[in-house]
Amino acid sequence: MFGIAGYRPVVTDTVGATLSTHGPNLRALLGRRLDSVLGLCFTVDGQWCSTYPLILDFGGTRLELVFDGFDQLYLSWNTIDSGVPIDTADPADPADSADPDPDLALAWADPGRPELDAVLGAAVQQVAVLENDFHLDRVDGQRAQAWLLAGLELVFDNGRKLQLYNVFSETTLELDTPESERRRREILG
Repeated sequence: MFGIAGYRPVVTDTVGATLSTHGPNLRALLGRRLDSVLGLCFTVDGQWCSTYPLILDFGGTRLELVFDGFDQLYLSWNTIDSGVPIDTADPADPADSADPDPDLALAWADPGRPELDAVLGAAVQQVAVLENDFHLDRVDGQRAQAWLLAGLELVFDNGRKLQLYNVFSETTLELDTPESERRRREILG
């Protein structure tokens, strides 16, 4: 997946599925320090590509996450070898394998995000799975509404709160976001 050798994430799209599939591993992050973060970055300018997996290393336990669609969270644990080059060529497209565009080359690197820098070295005190209130007012005046899986929230011992959530298939990072009645949390610890 994504041209990353050995990467086999498990996709979930509800809080219940995320908790039943990944709950024990998420709880195991409690008390662990965030040692480093890697993201796929464009080699030409170092910019983080937020549509690819992000790796958070908690003392040797590596949480790998990426989002897709409105409510799909792809999580895996310790499956990505960041030393193996990324192969983004599409084997179904012969033109794609000819001469790759150097501007699109990706490599694992520090994504250089202040939200992540603020929590590096801090220990996780609480983990929560997030849901967002989604609603759509239809042309006929009716409202469609649902709670959609949004992402994860990590609260650290330095008082900072990091949210990793989905915005149209991109991993978005926010630090110390205030509580909102449009977002629910299922707290694991």
